[in-house]
Amino acid sequence: MSESLFETDRKSERRPIRLALVLLIDSPDGEVRNEGFTVDLSQTGCRIEGAESVSQGQLVRLLPWESTQAAISGRVVWVGEPASKLAGEAGIEFLQPLPSMV
Repeated sequence: MSESLFETDRKSERRPIRLALVLLIDSPDGEVRNEGFTVDLSQTGCRIEGAESVSQGQLVRLLPWESTQAAISGRVVWVGEPASKLAGEAGIEFLQPLPSMV
């Protein structure tokens, strides 16, 4: 998938922001916890790095390190190819949009 595809047809504006998070992934063996970071964020989704163990279509939850809020539920919509500059990154679409970021 080309990187330019990620930059078009956005539902909301993405803003570059680096936030530490825990990625919670359901698996047949129980919940898997991975640490990662956001690369960018919008009301409807984000791009994360540290997502080597997710697959497209998988449901995940994101828990920001410095937050007292509940985890944010989302769906993996793309995963970077291992040999590309997007390796280890994934696009997450939130199941419910975030409050306005104004």
